[in-house]
Amino acid sequence: MKLRLVTLLLAAASTLLAACPPSSGSGSAGAQAGAAPTGYPRQPYPQAYPTSYPTQPQPYPQPYPQPYPTATQPHPQPQPQPQPQPQPPPATQRPMLAPLIGSAAMQQEVRSILAELIAVLGASNQQRVRGIPLVFDPSLEVNAYAGCDEKGAPFLAGTEGLLQAVDAVAQTKATDEMFGTQTYEAYCNAVIPSILKSDKASPGLPAGLIPQNLGPDARRWSRARELFQDIIAFTFGHELAHHYLGHTGCANGQPIVPGPNPAMLGNLLNNVLPFTNQPNEAASDAAGTINGLDAGIARRPNYRWSERGGLLLLEFFARLERQAGVNPLSPIVFLQSHPNPQIRIPVVRDVVARNWYAQHPQVNPQAN
Repeated sequence: MKLRLVTLLLAAASTLLAACPPSSGSGSAGAQAGAAPTGYPRQPYPQAYPTSYPTQPQPYPQPYPQPYPTATQPHPQPQPQPQPQPQPPPATQRPMLAPLIGSAAMQQEVRSILAELIAVLGASNQQRVRGIPLVFDPSLEVNAYAGCDEKGAPFLAGTEGLLQAVDAVAQTKATDEMFGTQTYEAYCNAVIPSILKSDKASPGLPAGLIPQNLGPDARRWSRARELFQDIIAFTFGHELAHHYLGHTGCANGQPIVPGPNPAMLGNLLNNVLPFTNQPNEAASDAAGTINGLDAGIARRPNYRWSERGGLLLLEFFARLERQAGVNPLSPIVFLQSHPNPQIRIPVVRDVVARNWYAQHPQVNPQAN
């Protein structure tokens, strides 16, 4: 009976416990395991999973830095940097030269050139020719010469005709060089026949031969003056050599006198002819060419004189020689007293000048 009563009591208690909610202060193990404490916030339910992939592709993550090269990959070697090349010095601009207008200006130019030629001679040759007077013969004959006056004193002479001819050659050559004209040919064709007929004919540049649009060009005038200097340097280098090489026999460093009267030069020319023979002329060509080349490098950065001046002069003389033929009465005196220019040209160009350049390798034959 008692056992039955206990059983009934236990069943009733179990029913009551099942019907009643658990106390907030319950500390039983069953309460702790069955429900979360009321003091914690309620956690939201997770959102629904997406039902499809995003329509836009997601960007790939940035790559990690590349690893250092392995032992099998050699480290890149630094490339050698190109070394700056040395720049050549800027070409020195030659000064523009004023025109030589008139006989007085040309005579003064010859005197200046003569002084430069003497300045580069050796001491003994300088002593022989320093101060020798230069006289200008009013003759229109194309000539220059070294001689001794009636008192046995040395002198140098150039004719008015020589100055006119050199000026004409220089102007026409400069014009043709710069503008591709043919004025030198036109000059020779116009002038040579007349001066071969008469020693009164002018060898000067005919009016109107230089095209009117080219005549005033300052560059043309400057280039013409350079060529004038080049030709005169050879001409009077040659005549100086007759004195210091002893061909005249009167240039021995004696006190210098003023020089002969220009009006008497025609008579003194007879004293010149005996020493104008082929050996003496060849020796003076060589010495005069070397003198001009030496003076040319001494005067830089101005225009450098060279063998070209001699070649221009001798080429003009060769034209005179060809047109004169074998005329013993030719009014051109030097044609009677000097070797054929066609023989002189290769000696000056291929022997004397070539040897000089071989001894001066620092000088460019093509450079002015």
